[in-house]
This record gives sequence, structure tokens and C-alpha cells, in this order.
Amino acid sequence: MDRQIERARDLLPSIVITVLSMIQALALELYWNRFQASDFLWQGGLTATLGWLQLLAMLMGILLVWLMYVSLVLRFRWMPTMEDTIIPFAIGLLEFSMIDLMGPATLGPWFMVQAIIFGLCTGASHIAFRRARQDPENAYFFRHAPPATWRDYSISAALVVILALFGVALWLLEDGRVLGIVAMLFTLGALSYQFLLSHRYWMNTVIDLAASSNQDSTQTGN
Repeated sequence: MDRQIERARDLLPSIVITVLSMIQALALELYWNRFQASDFLWQGGLTATLGWLQLLAMLMGILLVWLMYVSLVLRFRWMPTMEDTIIPFAIGLLEFSMIDLMGPATLGPWFMVQAIIFGLCTGASHIAFRRARQDPENAYFFRHAPPATWRDYSISAALVVILALFGVALWLLEDGRVLGIVAMLFTLGALSYQFLLSHRYWMNTVIDLAASSNQDSTQTGN
């Protein structure tokens, strides 16, 4: 049984990365096709500005999903669950929906789907962290990090609510281009904030790993 558990833990990173690579490759192909078919991007004005901001936000979102999963599987080991293999497919389907909804006429639904993706990624990250905390090999990180509480997810919850409210407002407005640009700038700021958080967590992990390795070397030398 122990050998099977270790085998599952060892295979999880390659399985997740392989599945996610295929999904993100398809998403980028659809993204490129959508970009080529969007003639309004070259017409100037608020519509074109909104379209370019939306394209940038979509690309940043795809990259952030990839970074989130790569960061998790490279930093931690945990016993895989069914959610670990299903959630990437769910995120991929939602990404495909967002790409299909790209355009000034469908901003409302686009923001609604984005809010769902943001919430789903937050939930997936929480599940992975909770599983990883149970594995002694990840003690180098979690011994300095107390278990997360609802308060730790207050910013993420607020972002999901704000994105959903933007979606409802843009769905109801006849001409929401100005509000759409404001909402898109907020989205880009939120995505940039997530990139900064990912960078900070990654650097903290590198520091913790180096400190743990030095400590093990010292104990071995003694």
C-alpha cells in the first residue's frame, strides 16, 4: 500500500502538467483564432480599446492558471484526489467559454464566467494546500504558515463578487463600453496582483527549501 501511495504522489505532477498543457494549448489556439477574427480591434475608438484590454486580460488569465498549477506541483507533494484531475478540465471549459465570449457585445457574460474561474482557482488552490499540509515532506513550508482561515480568503471573495457585479451591470447596460474599460482595468490590476502573490510565494518557498537543505546538511555533518 505504501508503494502505491508513493507512486501516486510521484505521478501526480506529470499527470497534472500533461493534462493542463493540453488544455492550455487548446485555449491558446482558440485565443489566437478569436484574435484573428476580431476585426473591431483595428477600427479604433472605445470598442477597440476595450477589445485590446480584454485580449490582454484573457492572456494573463491563461498564464496565471498555468503558473498556479506549475507552482503547486513543483513545490509540494500530496496524495492526489479526484478533484486534482477534474478541476483542470472544469477550468479549461470555462476558459474556452471566456474566449468564445470575447467581444464588446458579450462583456456581461464574460465577466460572470471570469468570476467563476477566479473562485474555482481559489478553491482548487485551497484544496491542494490542505492536502499538501498533511504530507510531512512539505513541512519546510507549512511549519511557518498557519492553517488558512476564512479571513485569508476575504480578498479573493471580494474580487469574485466585484467581477460578478461588473458582469451583471454590463449585462444590463445598452452601451457599457466606458464601464467595460473601467472593469477591464480593474481586472488587469487584480491579475497583476495575483502574479505578484505567486512570485512572492515562490521566492518564500525557495528560501525555505534552501534553509531546510542547509539544516539537513548541518545535521548530517554533525
